[in-house]
Amino acid sequence: MATPTYNKKRGLWVIQGQKNGIRKTFYSSVSGQKGKREVLDKYDEWISFGGVSSITVAKCVELYLADIRSRLGEKDTFRETEIYCRLYVLPTLAKAKMNNLTLKDWQRVINEAKAVKTRSELSHKTLTHLRSVLTGLHKFAYVNYYCDDWRGSLYIPQGHKRGVREILQPSEIKRLFEPSDLWYHPAFLIMLLLGLRPSECLGLQESDIGDGVVYIQRGINDNGEITTGKNKNARRVVPLPPLAEEIIRDTIKRNHEANFDTEWIFPNGCGNPACQDTVRKQWNKLKAERNLHGSLYSLRHTFISIVSSQTHLAEGTIKDLVGHSKDFQTFDVYKHRVDGEIENAGRIINLTFERLKAENS
Repeated sequence: MATPTYNKKRGLWVIQGQKNGIRKTFYSSVSGQKGKREVLDKYDEWISFGGVSSITVAKCVELYLADIRSRLGEKDTFRETEIYCRLYVLPTLAKAKMNNLTLKDWQRVINEAKAVKTRSELSHKTLTHLRSVLTGLHKFAYVNYYCDDWRGSLYIPQGHKRGVREILQPSEIKRLFEPSDLWYHPAFLIMLLLGLRPSECLGLQESDIGDGVVYIQRGINDNGEITTGKNKNARRVVPLPPLAEEIIRDTIKRNHEANFDTEWIFPNGCGNPACQDTVRKQWNKLKAERNLHGSLYSLRHTFISIVSSQTHLAEGTIKDLVGHSKDFQTFDVYKHRVDGEIENAGRIINLTFERLKAENS
């Protein structure tokens, strides 16, 4: 039997093992006898079970969620993983042993996943998220010797619907620009004029406004948490068209007149960070009053569609403006073809929306 040794220079307990011609090295950074026992347990588990233990999927999910919580806290990644595991993984595989599952069993989770309430087919996007959760769960299980590696990869079955992105029509844009007493009406206009996600718009502060540009640096998610954005490209600089700048300046003036000691451009009625649920309720109220349609995200989708179809900005420029991730194919979704240069973006966007307002006046 192999014996653990302590590497003083690296501060690690180390033990090497060999089985069936395969050599593995196990480590523990815990000092003292506790670390020695930990590294021995890892070694013994691998020797006894060939790298595979017999825990259930339910137990593995529990350990995986605990690992995510310890590393990232109970934020979006944890919550999304917990929901997908609870709704789709556990109902199918909870009692199954990790070491008995094959790639076909994991694929069955995707193939059989249905909307919980309606039992209808899930969208392609939802299934893609589910696949990511399954892949992450398996990776965690594999590195902890709970299962063998996959031979192959998971896939999304053909025929699942891709989301249809709603946009506002020109006549609806005209009605949206009409004055309103709703507190968040200026925020709706900025989402439309800058193509911002709701969280990004609510995360704007006065210091983010520069000379003809806006620095997108943070967001406020559904749980009221301040985040750094949806993806690595979410932090960006976008042009500030004169039409949007006027709205922002008027909103800041309104906040100051209300004696709010706040940096937030679109705070709640007390000057504190806004709540997405409250903003959505006001949007739904405006929709009913003015016969509009779509969600808050429709404002962002409308921006992309209009800028893509009615300007000459290049595809790469539009992706930069809206902070799409590198592999997000803007034109696969909106089906428009454009050319242009980013330095003219602010002027072009302003002229486009001014023209839309004038044509529908």
